[in-house]
Amino acid sequence: MGRVLRCGALLLPAAALALLTAGCGSRKLETGYTPRPLNASDTERRAYYSGKYTKEAVRAEQEREAEFRARKPGIGVGS
Repeated sequence: MGRVLRCGALLLPAAALALLTAGCGSRKLETGYTPRPLNASDTERRAYYSGKYTKEAVRAEQEREAEFRARKPGIGVGS
């Protein structure tokens, strides 16, 4: 009986620790904010704060879509 109690005494804290740390794997917060690394380069920092709908972003998205359409078999830019 003493052996069962010692085993249970070890398993209970381990199970509690596993439950507490289960949700700590994600860096994204409940609000959707993802913390930014402090050692990010200038380009990465600009990307964090640049708007998704700036003229440059829209133009880049249009270029990506055009490239994607051009790579699709049977559906080309000239079709």
